[in-house]
Amino acid sequence: MQLVSTSPRRSIRLATMVVALVAAIAAALVGAGTASAWGPPANQAPTFRQDYINGYGMPSPLIRTWAAQGVDRTKAPTVIFLDGLRATNDFNGWERDSNVAYLSKHGYNVVMPVGGQSSFYADWQRPSSSAGQKYAYRWESVLTGSLPDYLTRRGFFNRTLVGLSMSASQAVIVANNNRDKYARVVSMSGFLHTTAPTMPSLLRAAAWDSGHYNLNDMWGLYPNIDSFTHDPTLNLYKMGGLHMWIYAGTGVWGNHQPPGANNLDFLTTGLNSTAIESVSREQSGTFATIAPAAGVILRTSFPGVGTHAWGYWQDQIWYIASTGWFYNG
Repeated sequence: MQLVSTSPRRSIRLATMVVALVAAIAAALVGAGTASAWGPPANQAPTFRQDYINGYGMPSPLIRTWAAQGVDRTKAPTVIFLDGLRATNDFNGWERDSNVAYLSKHGYNVVMPVGGQSSFYADWQRPSSSAGQKYAYRWESVLTGSLPDYLTRRGFFNRTLVGLSMSASQAVIVANNNRDKYARVVSMSGFLHTTAPTMPSLLRAAAWDSGHYNLNDMWGLYPNIDSFTHDPTLNLYKMGGLHMWIYAGTGVWGNHQPPGANNLDFLTTGLNSTAIESVSREQSGTFATIAPAAGVILRTSFPGVGTHAWGYWQDQIWYIASTGWFYNG
């Protein structure tokens, strides 16, 4: 079944965007940030807690949580935020560069796993020696095993998995395949057709730029079966009944441009974030067009402005919360 249009006009437009994105990869911003982490001072986050959970052979992931304040946590929606390409081992980018942890003051359980740079939240076949790894990533095992088990013990139910950029495609696959553990999923500026022409090379370049990770160590030399089974577009036929929200900007500058140390840096980072977001919008829009026919219960946000930057993602999370979608999708 052919799921994506291959008209000459669409192909030319996509190719143009991909060329621009490849040129921008060396300075890609996903998951980067300079702001201070939100907390958690006790007087602002009395429900904050952090724990280590089973890493299935990789170092135990740190999970930072903010239980809902003023309500029964077992009845509150739980929002799990996955990080972007440049995830670090101290804080999740959502904590460092946004204020979404404050959802806990508004009746939400907030969950942020820490780590996973260039991991694509997958189970890798072997450590990536070029990145100096001594262990293989096991993030898919975490997302399907130890993390939901931990959340169940904490009384965190009614869960939404939020994937950002690098993590969006895997969030969709994991949520769809584990509906007993995740009630809905958000794709935030994601790439939902990861095996589209040139995309494997693009993702390979991004992972190499962010930590010298070799994607051959993830699922093997492309093409391989795991790449296709983890491509949301190719697996749409399995997604009937999935509750999903898709967001992507246009690449047009608005109110939240990435910061720069000087005018030239500001211009460079802004253009890079435009190129990246343009590809996300192309793929997200195509996916959204065909998803309802596959039975996906879909909400979308495709505003006229927005680049690949934290301010837009933060605003979108608060908008989704304002609609009540995290409660009942």
